[in-house]
Amino acid sequence: MRLADAWAVQAPIVLFAVFAATVANTTVFATLGLYGRSAGLSEFEVGVVFASSGLLFFLTSSHWGRLSDRVGRARVMAAGLAATALSLFLFAGLYVAGGTFLFLLLARSIYGLLAGSIQPAATAWMADHTPADNRAAGVALVGASVGIASVAGPVLAAAVVGFGLTVPVAIGGVLAALAAATTLLGLRDARPNVEPGAAGTPVDGLAPYLATGFAMVLGFGALQPTTAFYIQDRFGLATAEAIRQASLASAGFAACSFAVQAFVVRRLSWLPRRLLTIGFAICLLGTGGSLAAPTSGALVAAFGVLGLGYGLAQSGLAAGASVLGGKHRQGQVAGRLQAAMSAAWIAGALGGTAFYPLSIRTPLLVAGAAMALSLGLVYAGVSPATSQIRR
Repeated sequence: MRLADAWAVQAPIVLFAVFAATVANTTVFATLGLYGRSAGLSEFEVGVVFASSGLLFFLTSSHWGRLSDRVGRARVMAAGLAATALSLFLFAGLYVAGGTFLFLLLARSIYGLLAGSIQPAATAWMADHTPADNRAAGVALVGASVGIASVAGPVLAAAVVGFGLTVPVAIGGVLAALAAATTLLGLRDARPNVEPGAAGTPVDGLAPYLATGFAMVLGFGALQPTTAFYIQDRFGLATAEAIRQASLASAGFAACSFAVQAFVVRRLSWLPRRLLTIGFAICLLGTGGSLAAPTSGALVAAFGVLGLGYGLAQSGLAAGASVLGGKHRQGQVAGRLQAAMSAAWIAGALGGTAFYPLSIRTPLLVAGAAMALSLGLVYAGVSPATSQIRR
């Protein structure tokens, strides 16, 4: 199959897999925090459940990326999607049965052990099957798929949460199972033609991107598990309304991120360093707006600004790192980048939930500091001459 034919026929399968996995995961984010509060769990215990998947992603993502370089992308992705489906079906059952901290942690750990394979393999597939002069734009579509799914997931949760917390996660589980079957049966399991050992050769120049990715996700990791708490506590909302408003904030963030990655970045000729710089500056504005927001509606708008900045920064990060991977190490690059981000997610989620009781604004202050640090790391370590994103 020619490169263009493979793209037209199979890229939608890859993007659907990423979409399904992200929708499934966002239904957990939308429901677990307030389920935990109603079940008597502390904010820190909820943070531990969230962070467990980040720890497992950190430990396994590099392995999954290298494995996909050796054996192909489809089976690696399908395994992660199947684990996602199983995890969500367990969450649905635990919500009904009144699951305890340990059982919730087990359900999340099943996801964390295998789902770290999905995005590195998908990113590597897009890089494998995108012409060299358009590679960055192709890789950015994975981020766009995450973005639109991050809109759909919270909207789904907000629409059906009235029927019970079980419903959105069960729907997410069905979607992940469908994506697993589609990927396994429909995606060509191409194996890169590399010399033995070539896929495992270290990638030079990747460290600045790993450090920047860590700092960026540290900030957003502090926000994600605490946003529903913040909205409920600051604006005095009931649980169901807090879920809806938090879902709208997440959807606003994701919608703006999606629009930037799907449409804006593909039309720009900016270098990754410029995308990163402007993205993080916009993120700082969004953080300030979130701290000052007088209403939940204003907070939703501020999260939209955060999404704009994140979309630019994420595109610059993925594009610059992908260029370094060359022809045969895309899985390794994507896996190491996800591992760094997962480590940051652990620190951010635990830090945000641990310090939240001291002040409900602490996670937003951590996010602002992380964006400032990211901006400094870009200037210190990312070369201005890194290959540009092409149209």
